[in-house]
Amino acid sequence: MKKLITMMAIVLLPNVAMAETYDEAFEMNRAMYGKGHTFSWEGKEYSTNHPEEVEASVEATKENADALIAKAQLENEAAAKVGFEWKLTKGIIKDAEAASAEGDYSKALNLAAQAKYHARLGVLQQIDAEQNWHLSVPQ
Repeated sequence: MKKLITMMAIVLLPNVAMAETYDEAFEMNRAMYGKGHTFSWEGKEYSTNHPEEVEASVEATKENADALIAKAQLENEAAAKVGFEWKLTKGIIKDAEAASAEGDYSKALNLAAQAKYHARLGVLQQIDAEQNWHLSVPQ
């Protein structure tokens, strides 16, 4: 038993030590446990939920669904403005609008959250490309 615990500690300890930033800790915990998990980083508790998942966890009403769809559209416009709009995002927003029009506000919230997440990643992708463009240049 003692040998098993020692082996597990050796295997798991490097994963804990690897998370040097909050983003690394978040991504590692999200990958291991999925959404809705709580993890500690630098003595504080955090959730593995993306901000958009938190936004979508409100009461499923037309007002809330339409508000999140509007936020997704704005975020997608920001991604398009910097040239990193993802092709699928507009379709997801249209699906969210259709779900809201049909009265399926829960589905609309989830789709709007997904679209907003994709648009946010597009903006982050542009920032990363701007900071690391030199890594793409052949040497």
